[in-house]
Amino acid sequence: MMSKQATTSRKGLSSDSTALTLPRKLFFALLLLQLFNVLTLVQQLHPFYLVFALAALVLQWLGYLKTRNHSKRAQASLQALTQAHSTKILPSWLILILAISGSVVIAAAGKSLGLLASMIHLLCFAYSLKLFEISQRKDLYQLVVLGVFVATTSLIFIQSIYFSLLVLALVFANFYLLLNFFSPQRRLASELKLLAKLSIYSLPFAIILFVVFPKLTPFWQVPNVKSAKVGLSDRVKIGDIAQLALSNELAFRVSFENETPSHAQLYWRAMVLDDFDGVSWQQAGQRAGQHHYNRYYGANKENAKPSANVSLIGDAIDYQVIVEPSFQSWLFALDFATTQQGNIGQRDDFALFYRGIISQTTSYQVTSFLEAILAPSLSQQSRATNLQLVTENNPRLLAKAKRLRQRFQNDSELIQQVLTDFNQGRYFYTLQPPPVENNSLDQFYFDTRAGFCEHYASSFTYLMRAAGIPARLVVGYLGGELNPRANYLSVYQRNAHAWAEVWLPNRGWQRVDPTAAVDPERVERGFSNNLLQEHANLSDSFFSMQGLGSMWWYQQVRSQIDALDYQWTRWVIGYTGQQQLQLWAKLRAVFTQRQSLGYGLFFLLTCALLLVYFNLMQDKRHHQDKIIVIYLKTLALLAKYSLAKETAMTAQQFAQKVNRQRPELSASFQAITDSFAAVSYQGLTNQQYAQHLKAANRHYWRLRWRLGLTRLGIKN
Repeated sequence: MMSKQATTSRKGLSSDSTALTLPRKLFFALLLLQLFNVLTLVQQLHPFYLVFALAALVLQWLGYLKTRNHSKRAQASLQALTQAHSTKILPSWLILILAISGSVVIAAAGKSLGLLASMIHLLCFAYSLKLFEISQRKDLYQLVVLGVFVATTSLIFIQSIYFSLLVLALVFANFYLLLNFFSPQRRLASELKLLAKLSIYSLPFAIILFVVFPKLTPFWQVPNVKSAKVGLSDRVKIGDIAQLALSNELAFRVSFENETPSHAQLYWRAMVLDDFDGVSWQQAGQRAGQHHYNRYYGANKENAKPSANVSLIGDAIDYQVIVEPSFQSWLFALDFATTQQGNIGQRDDFALFYRGIISQTTSYQVTSFLEAILAPSLSQQSRATNLQLVTENNPRLLAKAKRLRQRFQNDSELIQQVLTDFNQGRYFYTLQPPPVENNSLDQFYFDTRAGFCEHYASSFTYLMRAAGIPARLVVGYLGGELNPRANYLSVYQRNAHAWAEVWLPNRGWQRVDPTAAVDPERVERGFSNNLLQEHANLSDSFFSMQGLGSMWWYQQVRSQIDALDYQWTRWVIGYTGQQQLQLWAKLRAVFTQRQSLGYGLFFLLTCALLLVYFNLMQDKRHHQDKIIVIYLKTLALLAKYSLAKETAMTAQQFAQKVNRQRPELSASFQAITDSFAAVSYQGLTNQQYAQHLKAANRHYWRLRWRLGLTRLGIKN
């Protein structure tokens, strides 16, 4: 028969297990953390969801204000006013309708959003809805875990070391919220110390998993959003690259294994544009809607054979490229480039491309042969493509080409004459070229005579074709900024450049940069002083290349910050599946050698012995902790039955409290308390300790049995 006392105990337990009461400060922190967690993905989320997430937070805030005002009118106690009860802001049926309708909307928009974006929206939508139903502890756990997932998901898109540290701080804050809920009396320093200790314990496992766990290719792909594309375009007309040169945005970074080539050798090929309609340049076949990767090879060295029409001569240069997200597919490398990575291909114009969209920071290893002969023989189709002209747009350039051909039968002499004309003809290299009508090359070459790299490369390529020399336009980047602290090059959008390639018999495609004839300093060292001043005048940013950027202290700080971010990107973000396989291959090679295998076994045996010795020492040092553990388990057990020990209470004071409130438990708990006191304050022999341990363990299980019977309503 159920006693009145047991009935009261069960009701209190049931109420305690279902109702969740959050301290006011904890409730505010919960709302604030949800805002910050969602903000990490603000660039990836649809505006409709952002409005919904903000509305959910506002509703929770208004619900709290309503509860607080009601408590004040009812003259609630001070403790009640410092608590934020998890009230039902929305009824359950409305939450269910919102969940179903929101999921349907996300599924319907999945085609336009893409798989990854749809999953992220579904995760964030569940995170916002969960805020309306945190009536139990398990709901709070789920909400915090969802917040951690939301914050860490942002690392898919932004992976710099500084953003990663920000996300890590948010993860700490989410776990700190849980820790503060369970131990509100602990000091901030103590809780942070515990979090730091747990993180340090988990760090070795995280490193091992990062190094050895298979790096699988994700089954999702970031959608190719045209508005997100940055950098060079696959369609170029005169004036485009001059506008891009105003950007200080990072394009990619390069680290050479040995000596860095000179600035004049750093022509980073991105695309070859061989189709000119009189206004703009683009890749052949693209205008007709054909896929411009229909002719490509593997990018490994084995494909650089006569079938690929390349003659490899000279020394190889090895380097690593880390490219920033561009939402494009082309990559950057020095001619002639090879790589062993299977997700990289090479077009028949010798430019590398990624088999997909570069939606996140991507690392790849490249080997280049700067002296290689590209296409020593030229097919009829390629010759026709690179001699094609639109004759009606630039008649004066056509006439000049005919005159040049009459004067020079040798192609090299004709090329040199055009470069001499650029050098001696009062041409100006500028970021602010005067406008020309309908992108006329005639007007630029004969009238304005002022332009950026694409002006000179376009007109030069047109002249070559008109003179019967196969020629094409190449776009990419020139040079880079050396970071002396980490010895790598940073290539920015302002380094975007265009040059020409002409085909000569037995010499293949030869790079000709008309910019070198007009502004040699641009090719040899980077932006000239005049261009730097123009860049500063055109850049409204406080962080322009002049001004703050020229200050010594700013350069030092910026160099150090960039170096830290680069090392993080290179060794952590740039750790690819191929590098992982190479690491495993090296380890296998080491352990297959008998001598190395013996050393390895000796090392593992030594580590095992040290671990055993350490555990034995720990057991010896903490021999008496077993009774303390039993006492703490008993306290936790009693707390579940509304018998919580206050921090200021001594062990004997709490035993007296248990005797007053639950006399049937007093004998067992007093025995456990006596053993705890004996271990803590007396010097026990091994025999005495064994007796206390046996008694404490027996009484713990006896107390646990009595509490179990009480919960079932059985009087004992």
